[in-house]
Amino acid sequence: KTESLHFADEERGTKKKKSMKKIQKKIANDYKIRKKQSTQLTANDTEVKQAVLALQQSQDRLGARLTEAERRISKVEDEGVEETQRLQRVEQQLAAAVNRIDDLENRSRRNNIRIVGFPEGVEGGNPRKFLQAVIPELLGLDKEVPLEIERAHRALGPRPAPSQRSRAFIIKLLRFPTRERILGAARVKGHVMWENQRISFFPDWSRDLQLKRQLFWEIRKILRDRKIKFGLFYPAVLKITHNGETLAFTDPGEAKKYLAGSVELGNNPTTSR
Repeated sequence: KTESLHFADEERGTKKKKSMKKIQKKIANDYKIRKKQSTQLTANDTEVKQAVLALQQSQDRLGARLTEAERRISKVEDEGVEETQRLQRVEQQLAAAVNRIDDLENRSRRNNIRIVGFPEGVEGGNPRKFLQAVIPELLGLDKEVPLEIERAHRALGPRPAPSQRSRAFIIKLLRFPTRERILGAARVKGHVMWENQRISFFPDWSRDLQLKRQLFWEIRKILRDRKIKFGLFYPAVLKITHNGETLAFTDPGEAKKYLAGSVELGNNPTTSR
């Protein structure tokens, strides 16, 4: 009985040892696995940190580039504003220069008259002599007072065909009062005829000034119809005398408003004394 018990104890001890070895082996395997996993996690964590760092650096670079782009855009916008302002100043200076040039051109023509209607060739090669003789007869001027035509010529351009409109005469008078005397006599006479040809006398303005003055054509017709005293003065200023006051207009639209009664006297127009 005692031997049986001893054998049983040995068998249990052997089983226990085997069981402990299995447990130890399992623990060792688990430790290896956990260690390997830990190593992998550490490596992964390092990779993640490196990736996050790389992403952060990329964001920093992107932020720097964005800041630089904003700075450049702001600079371009500022330069654009400055360029626009500079261009506006240049345009204003150019417009002022063009106006001065046009004014100088018209002042150089202040003694000139443009005469329209004479057929080509009637001057016989000497327009100055021809016009000195014919103008006093047409306008009823005192022949004892010389016209003093400094020079005379046809308007520049090729000679027109017989079926086309003849070129105007341009005459330059020595004295401004003579010019005014001729234009005044032409206005008084109205229709001037020479050998069945209607002859017209005009100031010799530049093309730009002619266009500016033509803008007042409609309002001048209205003033004539209403028998209101007016005058179109150099360069393109319409003066209307009405109800004892003289008003000056540089804008045909404002003159129309005045006549229509939509503006009061003395508000927008300039009053001249």
